[in-house]
Amino acid sequence: MTNHQISTGWADFGTLLLKGLFASFCILHLYTAYFGQFEPLIQRPIFVGFGIGGAFLLHAARPSRTGLRSVAEISIDLVLAALAFGVCLYVIFNRERFFDIMVSYNTIDKMAALIALLLTIEAARRVIGWFLPVLALFTLIYFYFGNDLMDSSWRPPRVSARTAVETFYSSTSGLFGYLADIGARVITIYVILGALLLSTGATDVFMKMATFIAGRSYGGPAKVCALSSAMFGTVTGSAVANVMATGSITIPTMKRLGYPSSFAGAVEAVASSAGQLTPPVMGAGAFIMAEFLGIAYSDIAIAALGPAFLYYLAVWLGVDLYARKVNLQPTPKEDMPKPMEFLAPDKSLPLFLPIGAVIYFLYAGYTPSFGGAAAITVLLISQVVMRPLGAMFRSGERKSILQSWADLVRDVFGGLVEAGRALVMIAALLACAAIVVKVMTATGAGVKISNLLFSVSDQGMILALVLAALLSIILGMDVPTTASYVLAAAVAAPSLIRLGVPELPAHLFVFYYAILSAITPPVCASVYAAAALAGANFWHVAGRALSLAGAVYVVPFLFVFRPGILAQGDQFTIALDLGVAMAAVFAVSAGMSGWLKGLLSLFERALFLIAAALLFYVTQESDMLGGALLTVLVAWRIARGTSRKHTPA
Repeated sequence: MTNHQISTGWADFGTLLLKGLFASFCILHLYTAYFGQFEPLIQRPIFVGFGIGGAFLLHAARPSRTGLRSVAEISIDLVLAALAFGVCLYVIFNRERFFDIMVSYNTIDKMAALIALLLTIEAARRVIGWFLPVLALFTLIYFYFGNDLMDSSWRPPRVSARTAVETFYSSTSGLFGYLADIGARVITIYVILGALLLSTGATDVFMKMATFIAGRSYGGPAKVCALSSAMFGTVTGSAVANVMATGSITIPTMKRLGYPSSFAGAVEAVASSAGQLTPPVMGAGAFIMAEFLGIAYSDIAIAALGPAFLYYLAVWLGVDLYARKVNLQPTPKEDMPKPMEFLAPDKSLPLFLPIGAVIYFLYAGYTPSFGGAAAITVLLISQVVMRPLGAMFRSGERKSILQSWADLVRDVFGGLVEAGRALVMIAALLACAAIVVKVMTATGAGVKISNLLFSVSDQGMILALVLAALLSIILGMDVPTTASYVLAAAVAAPSLIRLGVPELPAHLFVFYYAILSAITPPVCASVYAAAALAGANFWHVAGRALSLAGAVYVVPFLFVFRPGILAQGDQFTIALDLGVAMAAVFAVSAGMSGWLKGLLSLFERALFLIAAALLFYVTQESDMLGGALLTVLVAWRIARGTSRKHTPA
């Protein structure tokens, strides 16, 4: 170690302080969830300041290639973190003055606003990559200098320094607008809930339960991956988190049983990407959608049940047909868990009671914030009660009550730290996305882009949907789903609404494709993570993922034209639309996989895809024709009998 490197002891001390900061931040938001929020220009700057300041602190704690970072490198990060906390505290201390309509901004106010914007962009770059920060910087330049630089219909209004400060910094808009409000008021609670569930044992329960349900069928380990990701996604709502948590178990298992590495990685990436579509939690995007649309979160969760089911049906069918095609074996009997390994009260109750509490409070009309806080209370109480009982009555585990509680405290602290780490990224990306969205609304650029999309589509619904889907996927490149949905909702959703798509289906449409950006090359974080775990070539995993998810990409078109999939309409409409959609997904899966009771010829595969296309087209005649064609094809394959020939994996 040189004199220019920080000692290991100081590094460990700094790491401990950082963990304490993360845990304290979570505890503060638990307090406000239970006892009420602070006023907006206190609560929101705390949330944003923690995000951008925490990003620099995390960077300072990151080891270098040589193991220890230099004092100079760490000092720069610490100074940037201090500035980030400082400019947000400055808003808190000056909020009364900023509320005065006659306020006169001084040089310090303007410098603080500029520093806050630049630090937000840099913090976002450090935690989520380049795309969104570069877009935010471009939109800021467009906002402030566009009037002088442009001379076209896209020319924005001229703005003063005072207007810029008010727009982005000194008011409850911009950095401290509704995105920061949703983050501080709702998202934080559910991130904490998910982290606590996982740190206290949910991952093990999910994996064993999924293995017990699906492990002994064709392609069992791959189906376990899909099922466990669905369960895991109910509490995390993060594609990459799903991959890293469940994939570290499922991918090695699949490889050990002879599954190709690229297939194992593809299954995990595709299955994990639907976590944010799976009720009841659905990640941060659904809470933002509720604010956009001004409807109850429970309405969005109910509407998302159909799309989530169809997504996992497509993954399940894709895995099953591929497994039969290449003769992938189920999980060996000796690896199958026993029911009491996941149904024992001390294992199951602390997991399912909090999830049940979330569902109850959300659908009973309580606020999402209260529902999440209540679920955390249920989780902690059930853990305090069940941990000692489980340790006393389970053979091989003889722990005292105090020792069990000490282990619980350690697990809860670890969960709070992980929640704080996740919230750094969420807060930084929401603040950065807020810059882009504010510029789009303040300059009218969002309306102009929407008008352009509307005019290019020539008022044709299919073309407009295709363009909106492509735009949502492009905006999702290299950014988390939350940010890509916010951008797509500001640009693509309005044009669909103008074409007659109701608000909820339009927003779920772009939300769905924002999720699919995580598995769509060339920039697809879930595939990168899964490929790394599988030790496989990225492009091989990406290709397998696209093939496996073929039916998934057309599901959003179904629920735009068939509102029953979103639980819209009477019971007959819901049942009919969902049934037709399931048949269409099955037809696409068979056509894409090339297997049904044996290998399909190219002609047979084409007929299955034609049947799917007919089922997608919403008329009574096409439904009947598509259903009849699919029925004939399935009957023909059954009559021929099962072929025993398999293709190589």
